Amino acid sequence: MAFLRGAQGTQGPSVTYSDLTLERALELADDPDVKETLHHLSDRVFSILSEQTRFRDQCVRWDALYYAEEFTQGGADLWSHDPSATTPGRAHVSVNTPPVYVDVPAALQSVEPIENMIATTNTDDARDAAAGLERIYTSWKATDGFDLKFAKACTVKSLYGRTAAKVFWDKDEIPPRPVLEIVEQPRNLYLGYKSDKYDQLEWAAYVERQEPQAVTEEFGVDIQAKDYQGTVMPLVVIPTTLTIPSRPWLTWGPARIEVWDFWYRKPVWRKGKFVKMETWNVVIAGNAVVRGPNMYPEYDGQIPYLPLFNTFIPGVPVGRAELYDIEPLIREKYEKITAGSQMISSGVAGDYWQLVGAEAPSRVPDSLKPIRNKVIGPGAGNRIETITPFIAQFQLEQYLGRLDREQAIVSGLNDLLLGLAPASVLSSSKAVNALIANYESRLSMRRLLLYTWRRDIWKLVVKVWIKKNATLAKLITKGGGWLDVISPSLNPRDEMETVTRATNLVGAKLWSQRRGMDAVGVDDPETEQDMIREERTDATMYPADVLVMAQLMAALKSLGLQVPQGAEQQAQGQLTSGQNDLRTALGAGTAQNTESSQLPGDQGTMPPEGGPLGPQGQMPGTPFATPPAPAGGPQSSSVLQGMLAQAPDGQVSSTSKIKSQMQLGRR
Repeated sequence: MAFLRGAQGTQGPSVTYSDLTLERALELADDPDVKETLHHLSDRVFSILSEQTRFRDQCVRWDALYYAEEFTQGGADLWSHDPSATTPGRAHVSVNTPPVYVDVPAALQSVEPIENMIATTNTDDARDAAAGLERIYTSWKATDGFDLKFAKACTVKSLYGRTAAKVFWDKDEIPPRPVLEIVEQPRNLYLGYKSDKYDQLEWAAYVERQEPQAVTEEFGVDIQAKDYQGTVMPLVVIPTTLTIPSRPWLTWGPARIEVWDFWYRKPVWRKGKFVKMETWNVVIAGNAVVRGPNMYPEYDGQIPYLPLFNTFIPGVPVGRAELYDIEPLIREKYEKITAGSQMISSGVAGDYWQLVGAEAPSRVPDSLKPIRNKVIGPGAGNRIETITPFIAQFQLEQYLGRLDREQAIVSGLNDLLLGLAPASVLSSSKAVNALIANYESRLSMRRLLLYTWRRDIWKLVVKVWIKKNATLAKLITKGGGWLDVISPSLNPRDEMETVTRATNLVGAKLWSQRRGMDAVGVDDPETEQDMIREERTDATMYPADVLVMAQLMAALKSLGLQVPQGAEQQAQGQLTSGQNDLRTALGAGTAQNTESSQLPGDQGTMPPEGGPLGPQGQMPGTPFATPPAPAGGPQSSSVLQGMLAQAPDGQVSSTSKIKSQMQLGRR
């Protein structure tokens, strides 16, 4: 149990509250080791506090534009604090379009790319290891919900300009495995870099505010605050620059404890020589160390946080948010639409009237005020005149069109992506391809950064996993492979073109079948090939393929070539299975009548199921029967000629190639 000293409160001299921020924890800590750890953390955090405070202020602006928190009479309002929203008689318009500039790029970037595990060496063992590693990668993505997390990362980085992923080993999962976690509040993540290159992390600290009972549930400690009389008092966090909530209405009460997840590196020295770097972690709740410091060898000196930036800004370790340059244009558009609405409202509100003449009274009674469809007598020598309100003459639509054009220039979102393209564009594939290709070039840097981050995640997952799983370590040792990520096309019209291209390249033998499957989106090409083998050796579905296989086996034997080990038994089993399938399809063992008659003509016909088989295990008279013939005899020659007639190349280059390359049935 960690007891925290309290600071003097405001509700009387006998009431104290515990301020559990990092700044206050430095004053409350008594243990020298805890105090040293807190100083280590605070020195790192306060070294980048100015940049983090600036980033936090920007996040508050993006939050206010992405999700309207205020409501006026007209509904959700993105700029409800403007005087036009509270001044009587003024028009106020809020067009809530900013989320489109975040959601559309995020949705297009979250399209699943084409991935393939490439073997590190050109050997059979390496290719088999790469295939096995790809199965593990596909299974891990499905189990961990990677697609959803990937889409979240795209949305967060598009809104705030940056986010990060954390990879850690979760022993509570069944089975235990690495888990990916996306930082949805990057304003709470503090990152320190090794150098001014800003490419590798030296330390990372993430802070979140938790309920006292949540801290107890996760870490098994009871953090309380006591006054000088020993009375347990409620826990309260006083907001500071580190803990200001982005939305005050989401504080959910005052009882909050700052929990810091601090990751750092320490060098290892032996006999005065540097050996390696170690990854350490400590978790601090309030002014109490609730976990660690612990060393994590599976990270091999690497920080488990992997930052992701929306764009590349040379010399700056941040990313530009999608709304960064759009916000001024959005504000200007709001102001001009509101001004135009005010003029329209003034113009349609009605004319003003005045009574003029030599004997016009200073105060006009209600009986002399003009009323629609009613005649009024203004009196002798007087008359009623109209005062038309002033309306400025300018092209408001052209001005707003200029703002829309500038927004399209900054964001790159054209009418097609915004859903405003006319029917003439939608009916032209060339126009659609041109507009999408134009935006793909705008997204090229974002997508490259995103796919590099995706590969780095898998590298870190493998680094953690091989420390816990020997099987995966063996695959990596055999040349398991590295992840290759190819950008997908954003145009749905290109899907058929991709399929056609892959089909042509596989048919021309420029691509392997597995690479063609990867191109068209097959997650596990090896498993797909196994299913193809299983179907193609089914005589009821593909009898011609099974017949070619039987002829090929006979031709290999007649030429005196050695059949691959196990292939003959496998092919024989497939032929037997095909015969059984044919019997079942033809109604084997099933009576053709439905009445129990004993007359000779009413009995069902049964095939000779238990009859003698041919020399190759076939039923006599079946199309699979291939009588044996001596090597080089007329029978083998005719079979070989028939086989070559059905082969696409029409010739066999050499006997050695047949012997080395021929593989039949399942591997």
